[in-house]
Amino acid sequence: MSAIYVHPEHAGADAATLSTALAMAQEGDVVLVGPGVYSPSRTGEVLPLRIPTGVAVEGAGSERCIVDGERLFEPSFGPIRPDLAVVVLGDGSRLSGVEVTNGGGHGIGAPPSISATVQDCAITRHGDHGVFLCGVDQAVIVGCTFRDNGLKRFRPSLPRGTGSPQQGHQIFAEARHGQRNRLVIADNTMHGCFADGVAFVCFYPEPDGVTFEATIVRNTVEASGRGGLLFACSFGPSANHQRIVATGNVLRDNRQYGIQAVVASPHADPVPRGNRLDALFAANEIVGNPIGIFVRGAGGECRQNVGDVVIDRNTISTTERHAIRVVGAIGVDGVETADNVLRVALSRNVLSGSLPAVAIQAAASVPGSTTHGNVVSLRLLENAVGGAPEQAFAVSDGSEGNRVEVEAGGQGYSRTSEDVLG
Repeated sequence: MSAIYVHPEHAGADAATLSTALAMAQEGDVVLVGPGVYSPSRTGEVLPLRIPTGVAVEGAGSERCIVDGERLFEPSFGPIRPDLAVVVLGDGSRLSGVEVTNGGGHGIGAPPSISATVQDCAITRHGDHGVFLCGVDQAVIVGCTFRDNGLKRFRPSLPRGTGSPQQGHQIFAEARHGQRNRLVIADNTMHGCFADGVAFVCFYPEPDGVTFEATIVRNTVEASGRGGLLFACSFGPSANHQRIVATGNVLRDNRQYGIQAVVASPHADPVPRGNRLDALFAANEIVGNPIGIFVRGAGGECRQNVGDVVIDRNTISTTERHAIRVVGAIGVDGVETADNVLRVALSRNVLSGSLPAVAIQAAASVPGSTTHGNVVSLRLLENAVGGAPEQAFAVSDGSEGNRVEVEAGGQGYSRTSEDVLG
């Protein structure tokens, strides 16, 4: 193992530019980055800076060691390209102690199949994602600060023209077929982005049977343009399996929601079937978001998708809409949404704000849509709410032929034939 010292002005440095040092580095080497600003115009850097396999890059501290992308690159979609980034990670690489700023595309990109770590960095002011993880084996992102990413406010078009996509997340992870797709995201602080703090999804071009998992703990996500955390098991493939644990996070003042989980939603052909989402959302503090936690089963012509979601010991305060909103299926004009199942347990949460605090509906339909056989199975245990449980928990089957089944012996609730989603 060798240490390669980089400094733009120090006569005793091994290299004056990061580009030179990375070209010199071999697997097992450590590149030590001295204080300074490293960029194409100041130090002659050639972007993207590619960290070789098994190389660690250790900066002198994110407040003193700055890698400036000088607005190079643009957002990308269909596919999203990990190489349109200021820094591209290699397999077994590690990046720590630097600020990566001012890229026109992503701040940091990770190509498929690699394992890499980003620690104690600042990732700021990029046009697209702060960090883009593309079908990684494993990515660990710990102790970093994210600020003001998604500055180009990119809205790509989807094949079906559905939804209003926003691209420009603090961390965006795309699950790919044949990869382990494992994330550990812990102890980061995120403020201000165009879309979500963390998003982990599987897009429509992937083959069926993608598996992916994330552990997301003790992060603070605030002032996102859309939400705090977003998870989507499938935007197209069938037989996917997504496992999520999100605990101990603070999700504050995000524009639409604190956490959103989606089992299946078709953004293109094919239509997702037989997907499974297993999620635990526990001990999170969710404050100032219009919706605290939003769980969606299936949309469009999706069939036979299953979600198992436990929402436990969260503190949720909201002055708009609902602390927790669950909808088993969402109909779309001209298609049939059928036989999807959501099993949801709500336990020991502390909920305050507008009433009803919890809105559960088996199916929501629009004129011309058909929904049937969609089921939400619900457990309500020891949640603390303002007002009587019958005011706090509202349940509706929604469209005829769908149902919410509430386990006996839990808390009181009210049932209505009206739309409770608002």
